[in-house]
Amino acid sequence: MAGRRKELPLDVFRQVEGPEVLKRLGEVRRFLCSTRFPLHSPDYMVSREITARIDDMAELLTGDRTHFHLKGHSSTSYDGGKVH
Repeated sequence: MAGRRKELPLDVFRQVEGPEVLKRLGEVRRFLCSTRFPLHSPDYMVSREITARIDDMAELLTGDRTHFHLKGHSSTSYDGGKVH
């Protein structure tokens, strides 16, 4: 009889394994988002569902559901568009 693998406590697992999990999930998410599935096809719908589940996992691991989303740059020196 094979011995059962000892599981890590959840917080330890997230700290130890989390970075690698995030790395791999990010690769899969980027691939799915760049693939040109026919709109509204079963393939497209499943890829959207997988992407949503990846975002769920990112939220569990980082506290940020938008961890993998592209974020625009912000500038603290915005002056209302005035030309100098």
